[in-house]
Amino acid sequence: MTYVKINVTKPSKIAPGAGGDKKDKITIVDLDDILTHASRDAKGVLITDKHAFKPNAYAIELYVTPSSIAAKQNSEGEADEEAFLQEVAVSHPGSELEIMEFSPNWLGRNVLIFIERCSDGSIKEYGAPCAPLRMKVESTDDKDVNKSIFTFASSNKGPCIAKYDNTLTLSDVAATVDADATTVDLASGEGEYQLTDNTAAKELTTCTNAVDGMLFTLLGSGGSFPASITDANDFVLKNGTSWSAIASASITFKAFKDGAASWKFFEQSRS
Repeated sequence: MTYVKINVTKPSKIAPGAGGDKKDKITIVDLDDILTHASRDAKGVLITDKHAFKPNAYAIELYVTPSSIAAKQNSEGEADEEAFLQEVAVSHPGSELEIMEFSPNWLGRNVLIFIERCSDGSIKEYGAPCAPLRMKVESTDDKDVNKSIFTFASSNKGPCIAKYDNTLTLSDVAATVDADATTVDLASGEGEYQLTDNTAAKELTTCTNAVDGMLFTLLGSGGSFPASITDANDFVLKNGTSWSAIASASITFKAFKDGAASWKFFEQSRS
């Protein structure tokens, strides 16, 4: 459905306008690594499907000083020309080799930036395929400070900031699920969990150590006996369609606590 004009009331959370509340990292995606950028819904902000990466491509994480994160957008343009410009500025301490190599090797790339809130795990996506962000860097090493400031700014006008309600493909998975397991241990938190080929046909039935609202993605193992998930037990699948962990397959769930000690895991997307 398209956007319907509604009242926007005062948020229910305490001090909704307080700053900070950001994790000490940003996630960076090179748009050249994206095979399919998931679409926004009809209202133009929410993205619920997972971005598909090219083979052997993934996002990276950059540690940043939490208090340095400054993200914004501005609308710009005359009548009939209005659109948004976005900007993310962050600071990274020190001058280790990795950050010295990062600066020249990410210069000139078209990127997306993802910033996650600590309080609720929500993720904002900055930049868009046709309005990417480009990096500028300023490094200082003197008697007062040793740091680099990175500013990622829109290369041209485009859409507003998006809310990304899914996971990203990173170079390292959160954990690997043992062969022949029927339960996925989510103790490592949100992210991707690599399944392992089984010694016989096995079905995943539930998860442990979940957190209400968390998103997690299961990655297919391929092999002779890939795990399967049916629309039963604690998993709820779209249209009741079963999933098999064949090579290159993935499926994303959101955890929902539906009782004192019971859970449901709702499918968000699959590939």
